[in-house]
Amino acid sequence: MTEKRFEEHIEKYLISHEDGGLKYHATNHNQYNKDLCVLPTEVIDFIKTSQPKAYENWQVQFGEDSEEKLLKRLAIDIQKRGVIDVLRTGIRERGVYLDLVYFEPKSSLNPEHQAKYLCNKLSVVRQLHYSKQNPKKSIDMVLCINGIPIIGIELKNQLTGQDISDAIKQFKFDRDPKNEPLLQFKRMLVHFIVDNDTVGMTSKLNGADTRFLPYNKGIINPIVENDYKVSYLWKEILSPSSVLDIIENFVLETTEIDKEWDDKAGKVVEKKKDLLIFPRYHQLEVIRKLRNQIKADGTGQYYLIQHTTGSGKSYSIGWLAHTLTSLYKNSTDKTRIFDTVVVITDRKVLDKQLQKTLRELEQTAGVVKAIDKNSDQLKTALEKGNDIIVTTIQKFGVIADFMSKLKGRTFGVIIDEVHSSQTGETSKKLKKSLSLNEIEVDEENTEEDYEDILNKEITARGKQKHISFFGFTGTPKNKTLELFGRKNPAGQFEAFHTYSMKQALAEGYTLDVLEHYMTYKRWFKLKQEDEQDDLELPEGKVKKELVNYVDSHPETIRQKVYIILNQFVHHTQKQIMGKARAMVVVRSRKHCVLFQQEMVKQMKALRLPYSCLVAFSGSIKHEGEEHTESSLNTANGLQNNVSIPDGLKDPRFRILIVSNKFQTGFDEPLIHTMFVDKLLGGVQCVQTLSRLNRKTSGKTDTFVLDFVNEPEAILEAFQPYYTSTLLTGETDPHKLYDLDTEIKSFHLFTKYELDEFCKVFYSEREGDGALQPYLNRAVEKWQEIEEEDKREEYRSLINSYCRLYSYIAQIMNFTDAELEKLYIFLKYLKKKLPKRKGSSIDITDSIDLDSLRIQKIGEQKLSLEDKQGELDPMTEGGTKGTGEEETDYLSEIIKKVNEIHGIHLKDEDRIHLNNVYLRMSQSAEVKKVMEGDNSEANKKQFWTEMMSKMFLEYINDNFDFYKTVESADKKPIIADMMYQHFKRSSQTK
Repeated sequence: MTEKRFEEHIEKYLISHEDGGLKYHATNHNQYNKDLCVLPTEVIDFIKTSQPKAYENWQVQFGEDSEEKLLKRLAIDIQKRGVIDVLRTGIRERGVYLDLVYFEPKSSLNPEHQAKYLCNKLSVVRQLHYSKQNPKKSIDMVLCINGIPIIGIELKNQLTGQDISDAIKQFKFDRDPKNEPLLQFKRMLVHFIVDNDTVGMTSKLNGADTRFLPYNKGIINPIVENDYKVSYLWKEILSPSSVLDIIENFVLETTEIDKEWDDKAGKVVEKKKDLLIFPRYHQLEVIRKLRNQIKADGTGQYYLIQHTTGSGKSYSIGWLAHTLTSLYKNSTDKTRIFDTVVVITDRKVLDKQLQKTLRELEQTAGVVKAIDKNSDQLKTALEKGNDIIVTTIQKFGVIADFMSKLKGRTFGVIIDEVHSSQTGETSKKLKKSLSLNEIEVDEENTEEDYEDILNKEITARGKQKHISFFGFTGTPKNKTLELFGRKNPAGQFEAFHTYSMKQALAEGYTLDVLEHYMTYKRWFKLKQEDEQDDLELPEGKVKKELVNYVDSHPETIRQKVYIILNQFVHHTQKQIMGKARAMVVVRSRKHCVLFQQEMVKQMKALRLPYSCLVAFSGSIKHEGEEHTESSLNTANGLQNNVSIPDGLKDPRFRILIVSNKFQTGFDEPLIHTMFVDKLLGGVQCVQTLSRLNRKTSGKTDTFVLDFVNEPEAILEAFQPYYTSTLLTGETDPHKLYDLDTEIKSFHLFTKYELDEFCKVFYSEREGDGALQPYLNRAVEKWQEIEEEDKREEYRSLINSYCRLYSYIAQIMNFTDAELEKLYIFLKYLKKKLPKRKGSSIDITDSIDLDSLRIQKIGEQKLSLEDKQGELDPMTEGGTKGTGEEETDYLSEIIKKVNEIHGIHLKDEDRIHLNNVYLRMSQSAEVKKVMEGDNSEANKKQFWTEMMSKMFLEYINDNFDFYKTVESADKKPIIADMMYQHFKRSSQTK
């Protein structure tokens, strides 16, 4: 089986299969003009056939030179503007306009347009000799549209001993685009490399720097009966209708803008790079699958697209939005399926990349309207009927009342990161804002009853037949799967389309954040300062406070910062050609302040040429001083007008400390290492660690150092999203009736009071005063319940009911007016119930940290299983009552905590360490060096050397102790801890 036979096989298929009235024909490579880079005869034939009057006008202008002038104008325009722009907009000269391609008409109501479409001529040229420099050089196959080359294919046959890697080498080292017009950027849409099993592609040849991207159906292509694994390429992607669809709707010329630090300018500057985006296989597949499914479904359906980081989501959303604006149910329809397409992002600042993509795809000016000012701007856009509106979820909710008046309109709503935008009350408000007001009332003869209004509210919360939702996320929660997913025959919910984390990793679009995972553990012992004053306290709360005390203790923070900086200085800072950054994820805003202050202090002591930044929302008071991220960063040298993302690109700031803020949605490819001092779980865990997975030049791996999470918990969080995610079943709505029964068994209100409350609620009223008596009576009865745990059980029940009802109302057309009334009443009652008593207990004056050890457990690769992820459906949540909390004496609680957290600290070790410290602190030689005119680094080095000499004395009598304290992970910490204690003691004398 030779390469030639592989060519023949593909050519034979292309020229023998008709597709919508079009098919390829074979053209000899001798027809190709190397100067003009076209097939001259086919260009002229197409224009004469499809536009005879325009060609006659051209001949009037140019006479005998008509053909030559036309071909030269075409070649010049392609050279200047690129082939995609010329194909979409044509060429013009001296008032004559000529089209170079005709796209498939959206409807069959215009026969003339259909006839022009059938004039398109697709050709396949084998062994096209493109080079004037070297006549022997040829491309195996080139596909042309109306004589214009658009797609190149280089074939390799494994049966002759070559595969796709040989094609890559050929393009990199034997296809230099310099001085070769056809190979230059934007002259062709795409270059495919193909062997029997694998496809790759690039839209830009760049010599040795050419980057080929995978173009397979999955990580590997499935076996095809009686054909090649890669046969989908010529059967699906390269069919005439597919190629014309790609040219018309998908290929995108864009400019990528990256921010980089410029040493000469001394600031962050924008670097622009021109790109030609050819749709990846999964992007083309999802848009075409949606296009067909929507035509079958009509409006009113939900579609979940589970596309992970690295999927090119902004482009997919852009292509979908423009597809929806020109979608008809069938070829005879005059009305589009969707009047308006709304693209929603949950970020307060509109996604600039998304806006840019949408605008670059629009072929008619004014199609896309970005709502970036206020709700009035959004109202105007909807009134005008803009095809595509881009807005944020925050602005969308403001105009709910106005939107409900838009009757008879159809909407396609595309949501970026669906789980964060489309759960809870926000989703219901969004649906209500698009409501058709389906219940009509004869206003002249009847007064609208509150029950009618109630039913309308219920309907507005459920699925709306005029609104289709398209949700994009890589990490769907169980709620998201049930709301947006599709039920399979087994009763499970799944995404409409998936591009998995596993595939993104395999194809090299993202990095594996679990590949280098190092865990640390801290052990400690506490002591009670005054055992005479031994208070009896609630055990659970005190245990929590004791652990919080340790994790906020200056010594704990100091040791963790020491470990962080040791790792960063000796390893991280060398990564990404010396540009690597790190993120420190801490548990609270207070810890942001504690870590930042300690890190700045240690960085100065080490004389590092860089410092750190901090990011958190709002302000936090610490030691009598109010702190914000701005005040801390400004004091540390960040200019007021520089954002934190820009600041992190500055070589003077290389570590970012965060709490919640920047844990999601922050894309900085230079972040190589993450230090985690916060419990992470579920979607938050995946999204936080995924801050590391962005690729950039020179970045080959990532690193995580985790102080608190167990590796098993991290794997548990990631596993559901590694391949595709299933919801194992659906939420049982009958749980609402169970909760309803339990809530009413407390007898805090009657059915009459509930009905009267709702009548007032749904009536036109100026204020909420009339609602108060009903709520106040229920609150009084709640306060009369003697047992505290019973009161808290009731609070828990109403929270569970409101949460579950709010959720179920989103996923099904739920029309029980009694449950809706209860929901409305309880939603306000829970706000009126007195808040729980404060749970914090201040024990800081009663305890002290006796000993502390933070030890490296080890580094490992966390491996995910290659299986479908599963999530369980939502339950009502809550608890049946807290019960009476056990109490114990503080001394006993401390003892229990020490048993858990101090298990690896031996008293014998501490005695030996104390002895070593006493000898060193009393040594005249040590004092001389410490009090002398020596640098901090030299003092520290001397201290460590002296300590090692003393440890050496234990090698014969107590080898276990020697082995422990001299280990590579413990010795630096012990030396530093002793050294810092010596310094503090010297300063207080």
